[in-house]
Amino acid sequence: MTRDLLQLRFFAYGPQAPTALCNGPTCAELQGEWIVSLLKEMRKNGTKCINATHVSEEAWADGVREIANKSLLPSAKSWYMGDNIPGKKRECLIYLGGVPTYYKTISDCAANGYEGFEIS
Repeated sequence: MTRDLLQLRFFAYGPQAPTALCNGPTCAELQGEWIVSLLKEMRKNGTKCINATHVSEEAWADGVREIANKSLLPSAKSWYMGDNIPGKKRECLIYLGGVPTYYKTISDCAANGYEGFEIS
């Protein structure tokens, strides 16, 4: 019997998440649980592909920028803004909205059928 291959890549504990300001295991667990729940849902529905929509990617980046611009972070030259990478677009690389807000946002996304993602 041949099994269909399913290949997914997730960038957990990465940019535009609260990872730099969160306890490592806590953030990894929150994100990992979200990914496992998603994979279970995809298995249940027989879906094999998920991609964030361009609109949802831009909306997330806009939200990260909006929160960061209320702080002094953009006025500092820091790796938090990507300044350590020559030629990189300068933007906030961390989510400053707090872990509870981040967790609520990703939980609401899942509760709303992974709104902002195309699943097929």
